[in-house]
Amino acid sequence: LDGFRAEVRAWLDSNCPPEMRGPMHEDDQFFGGRNARFRSEAQRLWLERMVARGWTAPEWPKNYGGGGLSPAEAAILAEEMARIDAKRPLTSLGIWMLGPALLEFGTEEQKRRHLPAIVRGEIWWCQGYSEPNAGSDLVSLQTRARLEGDEFVVTGQKIWTSYGHRADYIFCLVRTDPDKPRHDGISFLLIDMRSPGIAASPLRLISGIDHFSQVFFDEVRVPKANLVGTLN
Repeated sequence: LDGFRAEVRAWLDSNCPPEMRGPMHEDDQFFGGRNARFRSEAQRLWLERMVARGWTAPEWPKNYGGGGLSPAEAAILAEEMARIDAKRPLTSLGIWMLGPALLEFGTEEQKRRHLPAIVRGEIWWCQGYSEPNAGSDLVSLQTRARLEGDEFVVTGQKIWTSYGHRADYIFCLVRTDPDKPRHDGISFLLIDMRSPGIAASPLRLISGIDHFSQVFFDEVRVPKANLVGTLN
């Protein structure tokens, strides 16, 4: 581990641009996505270099684009980045939330399709859990998805969705069997935000910030292959 620390320290000193060191502010966040725009050449270069090492998701397996580091090695990387005040190259719910779920419950096809794109920041993911009458209390979930052949048909509403009006995909909890007890009958779908029938609009806070949104689903068709884990 001492040798690994020396290697990481030398690499960061040589590869983290001076502009990408210092306190992380709101404007410094890079979310990636299909329509991504870098604020500077240094931001682009920093992400590119970290992606090449797999260090945007350092503990993920290398065959999915991650760094393949052990927990101890990942801790050293975090410590050495903190030592030079290196900014986070990618802000991503795909890395923090969806990726670990796919590694545990996703099919091999889902892993190979989505994980490398998450590591590279090519897709901006948002989280579709909360609804007007269902926050942490998911037994109140009302968004429905009925299975028709090889597709789910989704209808309902999500709210307080962070950056839902800018994201490319949403990982979404939906009720697939309304006749089951309310703790059951819920499934996990991956939905392309470009799908016909989706409408997302920002919710501007009193501070002027508009990173929250509401998302409406009107008979949105989602491939059955986008179901993560088991039905219900």
